[in-house]
Amino acid sequence: MKRLKTPWFFLLLLPVMPLAALFFVSASNDSNSAEYNSDTVVDDSNTVYQDKKTGTGGFSFFSPAPKRRYLELALLDQGQGYFSSSFRSVSILNILRVIKKAEGDKNIRGIILNTSGFHADQTTLWELRLALESFKASGKRVIAFIDNAGYDLYVLVSAADRIIMDEAGAIFFTGYVYGRGYYRDTLEKLGVGVRELRYLNYKTAMESFTRSDLSEADRRQQGAYLDDIFGLSKKSIKEARSWDDDRFNTILNSEFMYSAFAAKERGLVDGIGRSLAVIRAVEEIEGAPIDGYLVYGNSLSSLTQWSSLYRVGRTFSSREIAVVYASGETDLDRAMGTRSLAGLIRDLAAKKRVKAIVVRIDSPGGSAEAADYLAEAIRDARHSVPVVVSMGSVAASGGYWASMYANRIVASPFTITGSIGVIAGWFFDQGLNQKLGISVDFLKRGDHADLGAGMILPARDLSPAEEKRYRQLILDLYGNFVQKVAEGRNMPVDTVEKLAQGRVYSGIGARDLGLVDSLGGFWEALETARDLAEISEDQKVVYKEYPKQSFIENFINRYLFTFVSQKAGMGKTKILEALEYRVSQNGRVMPILPLETGELLLGKR
Repeated sequence: MKRLKTPWFFLLLLPVMPLAALFFVSASNDSNSAEYNSDTVVDDSNTVYQDKKTGTGGFSFFSPAPKRRYLELALLDQGQGYFSSSFRSVSILNILRVIKKAEGDKNIRGIILNTSGFHADQTTLWELRLALESFKASGKRVIAFIDNAGYDLYVLVSAADRIIMDEAGAIFFTGYVYGRGYYRDTLEKLGVGVRELRYLNYKTAMESFTRSDLSEADRRQQGAYLDDIFGLSKKSIKEARSWDDDRFNTILNSEFMYSAFAAKERGLVDGIGRSLAVIRAVEEIEGAPIDGYLVYGNSLSSLTQWSSLYRVGRTFSSREIAVVYASGETDLDRAMGTRSLAGLIRDLAAKKRVKAIVVRIDSPGGSAEAADYLAEAIRDARHSVPVVVSMGSVAASGGYWASMYANRIVASPFTITGSIGVIAGWFFDQGLNQKLGISVDFLKRGDHADLGAGMILPARDLSPAEEKRYRQLILDLYGNFVQKVAEGRNMPVDTVEKLAQGRVYSGIGARDLGLVDSLGGFWEALETARDLAEISEDQKVVYKEYPKQSFIENFINRYLFTFVSQKAGMGKTKILEALEYRVSQNGRVMPILPLETGELLLGKR
């Protein structure tokens, strides 16, 4: 009898089969009803209730659920943010649409916001706050649970009717700080020379390598940013908790660090405990025990431990609003990958079923060419369908360049935007090779042929003639940037020039100056697109997300790569990734923000 041979590729799959099994189990139990490339991110669909123990359940019009229920949003691991990778950001859109669906669900009387283990950027937290405010405006209630909270997370939960705090938790009510790291002295010790090629007042991207403290330009523009977001957060907390200025300032400046008991005494929270305290708060608000609870999110962290999951059912419609994620540095083939994104947007605009496009941009800039690829694709798409840009945490410099031709730009108050300008830097060998025992020698044909030649870094600094040519190149590209902004925003060139020079703004400042159209979050951008597409409220529409990930890509990104990188210690911080990108672009003129933008704006929990 002939022996059967095991296919060689099956052997390769053996090490990852347990992870694959985990993926399928997670996918079947995950309370998110749609993965990244699912078509089920929908509007105007039927609510589904499903028992996680028995698997029973169905559409609400077949099996009406009790009408006195609360929905628990268990947010552990749900808010990884937009910047790192777009497949993670889908959870935020899912949460927003679940809140919106619960707002109109007659069976849901309130929401329990379980923030244990939840971390997100300021824009995401603000978007959730807007959604909860809309939910409350419909006459429903919100109860928030916190264990350890920073200032921004407290801004979110302050929108709740009641705040319950874990007995062992802590609140750090510290406000905001902006800072930068400076590496000039480090580079000098290493033997690395740096030349800043800067000709615009506020374009400070290279100051991390050429200074040891904040410049006056940074103090002015970043101070204005802090004033805007701190003023908004202060106003929001005071109104939600009925505090006056003196009480807010005392809580912020005199005490600032609170145990659960101190927080209750000072009025930061309304109750102490975990599950029982939350359920008791629900019963106090409702005046009696309710019929039950539903859970959306990470059921393992659920406070209510109820057996029913809350899902949003699938619907089908011939009308689609395409949601395109554009995250990371503006680069043609890496990071944001605008070469493929530009083609995708043009393809979507040509499809009959696509009625509008929303582009979610989260980028500090990078390559001007790459940013222009995306900007031109958005401009071309406008001839066929409305295009709305939703700005994430940062959409500045090249990120703003990519946004400027949209029909509407929606930014959050916390969005870092603007920075209309370009800059370059020149790193060169100033003793590094000597320290390493390396020598170099050249033959050249052409006066500037050795520009950039060397081991590790260019062997020399720029000559005066070369710097002069760089200056002309930078100013030419800057003039082109300003001209395009004026065209895209329908503003006089002189007006744009006054707002440019590389200056950054908050979403608030950008709105006031006309650089963006309105303040709002992801959901507000979707509603804007719907309005521009003239889709009425009674018409169904599907929100599809792009670029789509295949099953294999989703599995590798979500499980395999994370598992392997954690075990092998392969993870990189955003700072290291951004530094690597900048070093690889040595000498290139780029519309890009400082290295640490967004990293040192603290209070992000």
